[in-house]
Amino acid sequence: MKDCTAISPRRSSRKRVWHFRFLLTSRRYWSPMRSGSSAAEARGARGGTEGFLPWFLLLPAVTFILVMYVYPFALSIIRSFTDETGSLSLVNYHKAVSLYGRDILFSIQVAVLGTLISTMLSLALAAYIRLSNSRIARLVNSMSRLGIFLPYVVVAQMMRSFLAPHGLLNVLLANMGIVDIDAPLRLFNIWGLTFGFLWKETPFITFIVLSGLQVIDDTYIEAARSVGAKTRQVVLRILLPMIKPTIAIAVVLTFCTIVSTFTLPYMIVAGTPTTVTVDIAHRVTYFGDYRVASALGVFLYLIVGVMAIYYLRRTVREEVYGY
Repeated sequence: MKDCTAISPRRSSRKRVWHFRFLLTSRRYWSPMRSGSSAAEARGARGGTEGFLPWFLLLPAVTFILVMYVYPFALSIIRSFTDETGSLSLVNYHKAVSLYGRDILFSIQVAVLGTLISTMLSLALAAYIRLSNSRIARLVNSMSRLGIFLPYVVVAQMMRSFLAPHGLLNVLLANMGIVDIDAPLRLFNIWGLTFGFLWKETPFITFIVLSGLQVIDDTYIEAARSVGAKTRQVVLRILLPMIKPTIAIAVVLTFCTIVSTFTLPYMIVAGTPTTVTVDIAHRVTYFGDYRVASALGVFLYLIVGVMAIYYLRRTVREEVYGY
């Protein structure tokens, strides 16, 4: 006798067919496939609200940039090309070049010299810290970061005490018999200013370069040493070529910082020539001449713009061509 609860195979297969037909015609089955069109219809229904929201969220940041950066930049350029009557003229540039042409060249010289020397020192220091595991390397790594957190006004005051005619440096050199304390070194000039920038910017570049070096896997170094590469070859042919973009960023930032710094040249350099930033402050404070000061500012824009163009071209080349 057959079990009444048993289901015949034919009835079971027929049930599965009807269940499949129900799924095909069910709205619930088709709803995931219709989700894309439903979302598009919903976005179309909301229309302008969703398109306006991103611009509304960007409004505070864009407003801040326009008010604090774009407006002063445009105003300084317009002022530099207008005379006292408001007419277009190049008289401000003529006066700026005739009075401060030497200072413009001095600013370029200090920026180039400070950037090159600090970059070379930083590369050597970062490579030493990366390749050495000694306590001295760890101590140098910790000590080298102290200068990053000190503001320029503190560094300038330290340099005034250190580089003074009877300051710490001249006293040490006199005790070593290198200089005469009655005829000490006069360092309140381009050399003292460059030394101050080196003291401040070398730790910054070292920090950036070392961050790039620490990302490099040790297998590259071990492979180079396994074929007889010396430390100099490892640094110059393997490590530094792999972090060229990082070095370029550090160089651009350092150059722009040196060009735009006011405190250190103002407190270190005695007399002329001095930097353009000091000339701008002097022109505004003592003469109230914003037009010539704006012309001097345009010269700074041009100096910094050279590095900005180099940085942008390098960035685009890396993104497009990968090198």
